[in-house]
Amino acid sequence: MTTHNGSPTIGANGSSDPADDAIRALWETMARGWAAGDATLFAASFATDCDFTTVRGDKPPGRAGIEAGHDRLFRTQYAGTRLDARVTAVRHLRPGLATVEAESTVRAADGTALASTHALAVVERTGTHDGPDLWQVVAFHNMIPATAPAGSAAPEPAKAAPVASEPAKAPTETGRPKMRHLAIVARDPERLAEFYSSVFSMELFHRDPDGSCFLSDGHLSLALIKHRLDGDTPVGMNHFGFHIADTAATSAALIEKGADKPAERFTDRPFAEYRAMDPEGNWFDLSEHGFGGPRTPGDS
Repeated sequence: MTTHNGSPTIGANGSSDPADDAIRALWETMARGWAAGDATLFAASFATDCDFTTVRGDKPPGRAGIEAGHDRLFRTQYAGTRLDARVTAVRHLRPGLATVEAESTVRAADGTALASTHALAVVERTGTHDGPDLWQVVAFHNMIPATAPAGSAAPEPAKAAPVASEPAKAPTETGRPKMRHLAIVARDPERLAEFYSSVFSMELFHRDPDGSCFLSDGHLSLALIKHRLDGDTPVGMNHFGFHIADTAATSAALIEKGADKPAERFTDRPFAEYRAMDPEGNWFDLSEHGFGGPRTPGDS
């Protein structure tokens, strides 16, 4: 059994509760799998039919989907990274069933924090009474934590800001798209991020391993994309993005105006799902989920 704040209860022999140890070991296995780039080991903590929800609201199909998604991550933007995973609370609902709160930070090889998430999970005991104390994650909801602006009072529970990674509501009652995203290709994203955070109080909420930085003012996200010397993308403004209510309807409207059909983007991170182009060749993104980062209370 655990205390309310997640600290393990110490038994008479000086050891913590075996069930809690077995539950915490699930997150230790995830961390080992992540460090090794081994998606099979990472996914071993999850039940075959685990109900898994990503930070952007996607639901990969069970353990196989979790493994496939993380295999892509380990081969692309999170190659060579590690996961610091911390179980912060365990609540036993009944024997063999518990909820778990956990915090995770993805770190680059030099220890730089790239992304942080909070998760609420349901775990279930699978071992027999006479066998080892084995558990599996049967439900897992990952979230990007919302951070209150510096100096502001903590909101009352009933008025808390929505979690940053919740699928956003329709942009407005009329469905009018909202411009929510700008992207700049920069030689030194870290320096620009410090500039915009210092002068305009924007919040840095994500880093890519290549040094790209993502900031938000609570309404609009700003991507500072690392310039590649061997690439042909020029420094400066690159694209913008709209938060939309209906991808199919927007695509149809674009095609009717003579534009190409929007192309699906790489979607393993919680930003735009589609890329499109206006008649003069300017790029823009389309997203039903939003563009990540903290949002202000009451923002749609």
